[in-house]
Amino acid sequence: MARVRLSEVALRAGVTTGAASLALNGKPGVSTETRERVRLAARELGYAPHQGARSLSQGRSGLWGAIYDGEPEIWQGWLTGAIAHANASGSRVMVQKMPPRDRKLETLRQMVAEARLDGLLILDPNGDDTLLKPLWDSKIPTVIAGRRSHWFDCVEIHDRLAMEQLLEQLSLDGKRPVALVATRNQVQREDPRIHVWHTLGQSLNEVSPLVTVPEDSPDAGVWAAGQILKSSERVSAVLCLAGDRTAWGMLREAKLRQASVPGDIAIAGWGDLESSSWVDPELTTIHLPWEDLGTRSAWCLQSRLNSPESPRVHRTLDAQLITRRSA
Repeated sequence: MARVRLSEVALRAGVTTGAASLALNGKPGVSTETRERVRLAARELGYAPHQGARSLSQGRSGLWGAIYDGEPEIWQGWLTGAIAHANASGSRVMVQKMPPRDRKLETLRQMVAEARLDGLLILDPNGDDTLLKPLWDSKIPTVIAGRRSHWFDCVEIHDRLAMEQLLEQLSLDGKRPVALVATRNQVQREDPRIHVWHTLGQSLNEVSPLVTVPEDSPDAGVWAAGQILKSSERVSAVLCLAGDRTAWGMLREAKLRQASVPGDIAIAGWGDLESSSWVDPELTTIHLPWEDLGTRSAWCLQSRLNSPESPRVHRTLDAQLITRRSA
């Protein structure tokens, strides 16, 4: 198949070849609307600049690294967005899972030394900057996704507002307690969302149990539902911070115990997994825009490569409350 030319992208987008070049390389001189139109045309046509020409003109390899950590539903969406944007800008992406903590320093040093990367994208929601010092010392352009960074450009998801909205809905504006189901790991690392639950339900916490499960799974949800439904305290609303899978198990157990959802007990999950709109009843949950996070991460890295001396940036995306029939 013949290589798609820049002139074809420009024709599809309805702009000049020069404008298309500016848009795809993240340079000033075109409007945001034009830039997005050109990038869309490039993706539709499968356009990628010739890497040899790119290296000669910009002194770059055209290769980015992407290191990820977390559950598949997190990193798969993030990689989808990051790779799509990188490809549209003419870069290739080398992907690697985050190594164990005791090998992280060594792996990062080796990756930087051998791969000749233009920059790095790192999805590291529960990490910190300490073990990334080799990247900082080597001045490797790096973007951290999923959390705030004190050293690097970063993009994170803000979920507090969506969680507050969900808790207000579950509690009927503070009139009834809301139980929380969290994983052991979330409790041990003092997940800030647990603090939000404590704060917003402070006056009701005496009858708002925190149930701890080993993992996010339907079996964990079955067990948690049993603990809550047999409690002497009447609990009529539950937020499964552990995740949607736990909520699926709770829905199943509630049905087996002939407890109406949401009549007898309202149940909400966290994560908006694909199957959550297919369970019975459909699950109210929080949607986290992981693919958008990947796209924005790659955009930030491209901007950093084009403007190495610009101030460090911190971008945020908002989580979204998805209301369905379970609450």
